[in-house]
Amino acid sequence: MPALNNPSDPFSDEYGKNVLLSELVNYWLREKIAPDGLVVLLTKTAAPYEAGFRIYRVDSNIGLTTEYDSDVRSAVTTAFPGCSPIRVAVPPKSRDIITITGAGSDRIAVHRYGIDRSLSLLQDKNGYGVPTFMNFNSNGTDAYITNTVASPNVVSRLIRDSTSGGFTVNNGTNYPFGIGCAPVSLRTSSKDDIVFAVNAALSPIGINVFKNTGSNSGIVVSGSPFGTADNPSQHNNLCLSESNNLIYMTSNNATNPIYGYRYDSNGNMTLLPSSPFSPDSGYSSGASSTDNFSTSMAIDPDGKYLAHLYQVGGSFFIRLLSIDGTSGNLTQTDQKLSVGNAPKMMEWDGSGKFIYLVSDTGGTTNNYQLEYFKFSSDGKLIRGVNSPIIVSPMTNGYSPRHVKAIQRYYQ
Repeated sequence: MPALNNPSDPFSDEYGKNVLLSELVNYWLREKIAPDGLVVLLTKTAAPYEAGFRIYRVDSNIGLTTEYDSDVRSAVTTAFPGCSPIRVAVPPKSRDIITITGAGSDRIAVHRYGIDRSLSLLQDKNGYGVPTFMNFNSNGTDAYITNTVASPNVVSRLIRDSTSGGFTVNNGTNYPFGIGCAPVSLRTSSKDDIVFAVNAALSPIGINVFKNTGSNSGIVVSGSPFGTADNPSQHNNLCLSESNNLIYMTSNNATNPIYGYRYDSNGNMTLLPSSPFSPDSGYSSGASSTDNFSTSMAIDPDGKYLAHLYQVGGSFFIRLLSIDGTSGNLTQTDQKLSVGNAPKMMEWDGSGKFIYLVSDTGGTTNNYQLEYFKFSSDGKLIRGVNSPIIVSPMTNGYSPRHVKAIQRYYQ
């Protein structure tokens, strides 16, 4: 007879209850981070002028679909969507969509995307200077923005009310902090409460590091900004592998564009001995021009692989590089696939299941398109069954400005 209350006995009732509970928890966690949508920021620069975003629906198994929800409106300078919106952000543990409306407006607008796929505008206000990038702490209550109207440019801190979705400025001690000129990337380490910002114009150039030392205080890390032998590229390509305290950025190096660092819990950084790295022996240049500081490099949520978009001659590719957690070295894998013309705005879904990007069909049919690839944990890329999805004609149509994944969160 099995012991009915023995959790280690496979024939006991207690063992069966624990297995069932474990499966239910695993199912709930998988659903909690399951992909749900891809927010695509759009502008139309021909009459009638319009701007806003579409949320393309994502099937957890298939990937991107052609169905979308939308808030595209007439372009205005006094409110959302602005005339030339530049970026969207999604706070952790949230389905809020933050839009930075860009020049002529410089507002921050907040929409809430309901589980029922409803859209409601929660906030639309200015007073943040000229924001260009936004990132968050682990629970989404602290937001960090670059402000390019200040000289030198700075990073400010905002407090986000998770219920109302609204932001208020709360710089505390030593915020805002200067980051030189022309920020091209902003990232936060949730584990160590560190803010990283890359500037790419005027000396000193490099990775600026700010360590939060309390709930309302912080310091610029000694030695910041940390420079490289080659200037940072004009792309939003600063990537963190928080599990290994590794950080990578792209540079203007003609053959080995990827620099890697290891950082400690205080934000001190050291260049990896084998850095810089190359995604391909035939590498000739980055994937695209600096379209809104477009992202062409991303790390999977587990910190094991880095994806990179680049060019070999006149052809464009996406490739996976494996990350050695001990040495930080990047190794080229055999996962190299062709992509469309001028690929950019790459986004690795928070679930880890899909990689999205924007490209175009060039002179053949002149369309903007969304491409995506399914990723498996053993490091394999498979082209999505619906890829590519046409967004708009390149002439007099909607131009993608930025993309951001949104997850299926249950509150």
